[in-house]
Amino acid sequence: MIRPYALLRAGFPYLRTIGMRRITDNPVDLALGEEGRLYCICRGEVAMHIRRFSWDDEDLGTIGGRGTGDGQFVWPSSLVRDKDENLLVSDEALHRITVFDKDGKFLSRWGERGEGEGHLDRPSGLALDADENLFVVDTMNHRVQKFTNDGQFLGAWGGFGTGEGQFNMPWGICIDDLGDVYVADWRNDRIQKFSADGESIMTIGSTGDGEGQFNRPARLTVDSDGDIYVADWANDRVQQFDKRGRYVDTFIGDATLGKMATTYVRSNAKVLRLRETTTLGPSKRLRGPSAVQVDAEGHLYIADYGSHRIQVYKKEAYPLRPEELLPEPTAPSLSTV
Repeated sequence: MIRPYALLRAGFPYLRTIGMRRITDNPVDLALGEEGRLYCICRGEVAMHIRRFSWDDEDLGTIGGRGTGDGQFVWPSSLVRDKDENLLVSDEALHRITVFDKDGKFLSRWGERGEGEGHLDRPSGLALDADENLFVVDTMNHRVQKFTNDGQFLGAWGGFGTGEGQFNMPWGICIDDLGDVYVADWRNDRIQKFSADGESIMTIGSTGDGEGQFNRPARLTVDSDGDIYVADWANDRVQQFDKRGRYVDTFIGDATLGKMATTYVRSNAKVLRLRETTTLGPSKRLRGPSAVQVDAEGHLYIADYGSHRIQVYKKEAYPLRPEELLPEPTAPSLSTV
């Protein structure tokens, strides 16, 4: 995969909202399927399942439910789809991975609590590489573990700490199309980038609310241009960085009512009255965004946890060749007015 040398960034406008409280209750992670299917872990007071819905904002039903049996969850955290559109789901409370097909049929489960090789303690983020090996964020063991997608242990790296290659309750993970691994180091308020073998490449961020800083980064994703998107949970925003880790932009939320929500509001007189008398500014904003995903068309999907919906943006950027730009400056320049 060849990345563009640079980008002409024309914009990144808000496009649409998918879901609503009664359907996408506290979305904590999401995965993108074929034919416009979306899958979302709902982890609210009532909901404890995977919700299936469409790009056209249609409810397609649920997968799983609350419990400890096959195909059930106590505290589901992350999901990822394989090439056959089977869904692999981590459960922090049950310390295991559960596998379903795209229609919700239970296929298998594996995992055992512990701190040895292949054991898990509150597994959270999941990512598949090009060979469909599964990388698992083993949160309370402060490490990343690598398995075959049926649970055979292949390797691990990390440990508790603040140094390079160490973690403090890591949570999110993604693998880019070059095979590099990115980890949201939750309590260290940073992103770490590694090779597939765990060799440290780059660190982004520090604690704070300024540009390029984080307050509990949750999950992250990387697009085909190498741009990195981070759900900055406690700062109520998503931040965008380029392939070198340079801060680019911030998304704070621009939601309108989606199809589901519009239908519900129009059928409920009390909700209509409340909507008619409220100010709309705060209702548009992100509240505790928990996950981000991108697709091949340049759509950015944000799981808006506190507002029970998915906000979608559309990237507008054009690849540039080296000869189209001036050379990068090698020394500071001065200007006078």
